[in-house]
Amino acid sequence: MKYKKYGIQLLIGLLLAFMLMWYRGIFDARTVSDGLLIVCDSVTILAFLYLGIGSLLWVSSTGCFTIFGYAFKKCIHAFFPGAGNTDTENYYEYKVKRNAVRKPFLEQTTLITGFFFLACSFILTAVWYM
Repeated sequence: MKYKKYGIQLLIGLLLAFMLMWYRGIFDARTVSDGLLIVCDSVTILAFLYLGIGSLLWVSSTGCFTIFGYAFKKCIHAFFPGAGNTDTENYYEYKVKRNAVRKPFLEQTTLITGFFFLACSFILTAVWYM
């Protein structure tokens, strides 16, 4: 089951990379060097996409964005007094309640997949420079 997550993410990543290559014109490349550059650029874009999403998932699991949820809740209550919960908890109480429910960051598959695609892009860049 653990490797199934990696396989699915790699498959989705390869599909996205192929779509980027097709958009950039991999089939219209005049030389092998141009084609390799298009492949390298597509894999690099995908690597940064995966690393960005994985980093946001990791940061959000630490509770860094809890203040935004609290502010949104208070904003909705200020504009629509009857909507939602009418409790008068302060930010500390809200944060303690959220931390009790928060799960630890166990889904590193996105970050690891991003590092895999980044390593592939480094290898492809080295091959392109040769």
